[in-house]
Amino acid sequence: MRSTIGSVVAVATSVLAAGALMAPAAAAADDDVSVKYVCTSKNTVTTGYAKCADLAKLDRYRVKVTCIDSRGVKAVFYGPWRSGKSGEWSQRKCPGTQGGAVGVYKAGYQVELF
Repeated sequence: MRSTIGSVVAVATSVLAAGALMAPAAAAADDDVSVKYVCTSKNTVTTGYAKCADLAKLDRYRVKVTCIDSRGVKAVFYGPWRSGKSGEWSQRKCPGTQGGAVGVYKAGYQVELF
């Protein structure tokens, strides 16, 4: 019985020690500074647009357009990359839009932070 109590105390001590080691990591995660940039996307019937602000000089962004055809088939296309400080619109037209067979389902953006 004495060895059982000793085993329980050893396990409890190990659990408390592990918890104490993990506590600083949890506190550090709470201090994490989140990225604060703002992106806007919009679209017409055939073209998607995206623009981001408050990015660093080396960061970049581009439009991500989901196109849909008359059968309901969706495909994703991307516009050209723009630099973080450019303030320019990235745009991409859905291929095959002649005659209204294909249009924009939704427009969004993709950001790469460096």
